[in-house]
Amino acid sequence: MVSPDQQKMLDVLEKQRLHQLRVDRVLKIVLPIVGFLLSVMCANLNRLSLIFTIVISITALWMVGIKRQALWIWTTVVALYCVLDNFYSFGSFDLKRYFYQFGSITTFIWIMGIGRPYIDRWLMKD
Repeated sequence: MVSPDQQKMLDVLEKQRLHQLRVDRVLKIVLPIVGFLLSVMCANLNRLSLIFTIVISITALWMVGIKRQALWIWTTVVALYCVLDNFYSFGSFDLKRYFYQFGSITTFIWIMGIGRPYIDRWLMKD
């Protein structure tokens, strides 16, 4: 038997879960578009860089924004990818272009990772 207080708490938790599912549905459309646009800006000037930058940025945004994995894991993955892409694209390490690519992708990942709980709370108030 469930007490009235427990039932009230269960109702609130169910409402929160439904709001989070609604946000997830929206983000499943928005994040790939953002990842693609970000990749077009951040990729180095070759085809493989563009393809893999699209894959990495969409995957990182998805994992941080929807799956809610740790930011440090995906920041590390992006940092390693940017180093490899930099060496592949330029033949040596170009610090300026590395910071541009890494900084741009990481900024969006951190905005999504830090902003997601605020988005959930904001929609719960409506």
